[in-house]
Amino acid sequence: MQTRAVTSPRTNINIDTIYNMRQSGATLQRIGDEVGITKERVRQILVKNHGSTKHQLISTEQLCRLLGLPRNRVIELYQDSVITPVAEWNRGNHRYLLFSATTAEQIISYYKTHRLCSICRRPIPRGRRVYCSEQCYKEGHKYRYKSIEAKQRHIRSIKRYTGRRKQLVIRNVNHHLW
Repeated sequence: MQTRAVTSPRTNINIDTIYNMRQSGATLQRIGDEVGITKERVRQILVKNHGSTKHQLISTEQLCRLLGLPRNRVIELYQDSVITPVAEWNRGNHRYLLFSATTAEQIISYYKTHRLCSICRRPIPRGRRVYCSEQCYKEGHKYRYKSIEAKQRHIRSIKRYTGRRKQLVIRNVNHHLW
């Protein structure tokens, strides 16, 4: 496995070194002693960059990046009980959630059985019926995205409209002549 040279912004610590040591079974105290920081700082670095001090848990941000979903959509899935976190805690005004690695698979299977936007293939949020956003709505109503049958129906409706319009104009002209 290739390691990337990612460092902590506060110090010149290689984050992947810390993560690899933790994966090999080293305690937070042992990692801190070898790197020269406290075990609490080691824990903070692991939680911030890898979601947890345990490798099998995924933070909400990592889940969002992994699936390409906005954060509010993942929170909606949590609130709708589609996914359940392994661990959660509140700190001040913030709620932190950690999910298992199988949560991504649960979300993918959920979206296979539920509706997706026909334009961008993102999930349709609450309060919307067909498109995920106003932009997709406008894109979907462009003439070029309609099926051949829909285009033919549209042409027929235009012909009916213009025919009725001509009849109304002729009636009005005849009516005003009398």
